[in-house]
Amino acid sequence: MEKVEDIVIVGAGIAGLTTSLGLQKLGVRNLVLESSHSLRITGFAFIAWTNAWRALDAVGLGDSLRQQHKQFYS
Repeated sequence: MEKVEDIVIVGAGIAGLTTSLGLQKLGVRNLVLESSHSLRITGFAFIAWTNAWRALDAVGLGDSLRQQHKQFYS
C-alpha cells in the first residue's frame, strides 16, 4: 500500500518537527525525514527571537517551553 503525503519535510530538528505539527493541525498530511538512526541525548541551548516564539505559540508549544526552561533576557 502506497502512502501519499502533501508535503515532505527534510530534517527532524526543532524547525522540521514544529512545521510538521503546525501542518498537521491544519489537516495537511506531511512526512518528516531524518538521516540520524537514533535520538541524541545531549544538552543544548535554544535561542529564539520574537517571531519564533509567536510560531511556537501558534502550534501550542510556547507556554510549555517557557515553563520548563530558564529564560535569559538582555
